[in-house]
Amino acid sequence: MYKYILMDLDNTLLDFNAGERDAFNKVLESERMHYSDELIQRYQQINGKLWQDLEAGNITRQQLLDTRFQKFFGSIGRTVDGVEKERIFRATLNDSHVLIEGALALLQYLKSKDMIICSATNGVYHTQMQRMQASGIYEYFDHHFISEEIGYEKPDIRFFEHCFNTLQLDNQQEVLMIGDTLTSDILGAKNAGIDSCYFGFKASDATYTVRTLKEIEDII
Repeated sequence: MYKYILMDLDNTLLDFNAGERDAFNKVLESERMHYSDELIQRYQQINGKLWQDLEAGNITRQQLLDTRFQKFFGSIGRTVDGVEKERIFRATLNDSHVLIEGALALLQYLKSKDMIICSATNGVYHTQMQRMQASGIYEYFDHHFISEEIGYEKPDIRFFEHCFNTLQLDNQQEVLMIGDTLTSDILGAKNAGIDSCYFGFKASDATYTVRTLKEIEDII
């Protein structure tokens, strides 16, 4: 049924949350602060809103990266160089390559079925490529679609049109988008007219919903 798999990376194959915690802690250490759940939750709320603004086209990627730590520290009464804090954060995040349980097995299964596997992620190109290589999953992909390089973020239909043009699709019914984010992966797939598989626990109008990556083998 499916020939092409568009695969999100963060919190679908790669454990972004683990890397984010380590990188955020490094930023706090640069201010002689100690990590706490309250602080990272505050940061994630601010960062999440900025990503929503980016996906909606209200800000640029560079504005997000340059200001998120300035906004976070400003919310707790500190003035910092947001660009420098982003540099500290990025240096640690680039080295983060913990896999989600079942990620490698899923990629091996898809490859055994002669699927054309494509990374399809909103992220920084260098970071995503380095993390895939360090985790040992890079070799399983036939194409890489990374928003920084493409110039559009999921759920923008132009992101998906770029994928389709590169793959020279004859039939979009042969494409399945797999991801953990409703507002980018699932909505983007719907906008682009392709099937989707939501990996998560929220209510979803995706074509399929799975709680573990192993379940995807029953779909394909």
